Amino acid sequence: MPPRDEQDYEQRRQQIIDGALAAFSAKGYDGASNKDIAEAAKIGSPGLIYHYFKDKFDLLHQVILARMPLLQLLDDAQGMVDQPPEAVLPVIAERMLRVFEQPPTMAIMRIVFAESARNPQVAKMVNEIGPGRGLRMIAGYLEQQMAAGRLRTMDPHVAARIFAGPLIAYAITRAIFQQPESAAIPPTVMARAAAESFLRAMKPE
Repeated sequence: MPPRDEQDYEQRRQQIIDGALAAFSAKGYDGASNKDIAEAAKIGSPGLIYHYFKDKFDLLHQVILARMPLLQLLDDAQGMVDQPPEAVLPVIAERMLRVFEQPPTMAIMRIVFAESARNPQVAKMVNEIGPGRGLRMIAGYLEQQMAAGRLRTMDPHVAARIFAGPLIAYAITRAIFQQPESAAIPPTVMARAAAESFLRAMKPE
């Protein structure tokens, strides 16, 4: 068990991360001041933030690392690389959509959508942590399955985007734009349909 001072340090650090997520969600990354973050985190001094984080950008980076469930999904998927696509892809699809349904993911998505156009550094950082890494993982798995003759051969990075694209579009139209048609489709139904369609299209020639 870590010493008490280490526990206190980490507890306060997590408190600031939660406060930053709330402040960024409410006012945007650029719009949220240190005072806003401190108030949301319920800490006395805004200056205390930088005892735990190098700067505001480092704080956003840590918010995404700590609160984005997609990263756990990517880590879990590594254990399925030797299984056939019929077993793996429906599971990945369903887990992806389950992650998109979680409030921290939705909050981070809204922050990223709002900030990426005017702050390319945010978009680059988020991509390197999550989407870029996820698509590379899927592409690597698909390439392995193509080499084994289980899937039709094509550019695996194109194939990864064909697989993930419908899932991402569904999640965005459901959570961000709140389209009633997307809301009426259960995530499990969408995941299964997307995986089955992809597998039919990728059937070996």
